[in-house]
Amino acid sequence: MPTDADAAPQADPSPDDWGTWMALAQAGDRQAYQALLQAIGPYLRAIARRLLGHEDVEDAVQEILLVVHGIRHTYQPGRPFKPWLATIASRRCIDLLRRRQREGLRLGEALDEEAHMDAEPGPAERLERAQQDARMRAAVGRLSPGQRDAVRLLHLQELSLREAEASGGQSAGALKVASHRALKALRRALQGEHDHVP
Repeated sequence: MPTDADAAPQADPSPDDWGTWMALAQAGDRQAYQALLQAIGPYLRAIARRLLGHEDVEDAVQEILLVVHGIRHTYQPGRPFKPWLATIASRRCIDLLRRRQREGLRLGEALDEEAHMDAEPGPAERLERAQQDARMRAAVGRLSPGQRDAVRLLHLQELSLREAEASGGQSAGALKVASHRALKALRRALQGEHDHVP
């Protein structure tokens, strides 16, 4: 059985020492546990950098160390320590990535909602739209019935000339002429009203 002297930090500890130190730490050796935590730090940073990039590396290492501390009793002495540690570190980093992604999605949703709120018209804009709608309805009301039908079928329902002819009772030619005249009349009416606004 290794002694506390064997567990003391060495100049260049190997992963084989890590398993020995963990076994000693499980038996209550604090010096071995401190040596282990210091030795695995660079290894954990390398895993975190590889999986997370340079963001949050130190936070990830601290979280991994907390997990290792919490489940240190699950390590089985005599088994390879490095794969046990790598699995814990990788899973924790993946959890952090998922959290980062969820927070990014929540942030994106919040920004979308904020943009949507900004896009909502204010009272002045709503009033202007209501006035434009009223002017449009009045201008459409002044069209002849044939012109109104042509606008409804071709522009509002977006039917083709053939479909409009089949459902409207007017020939394709008559629909075309009525549509052209209706749009010209609506443009004139709306432009004329716009010109008279102070």
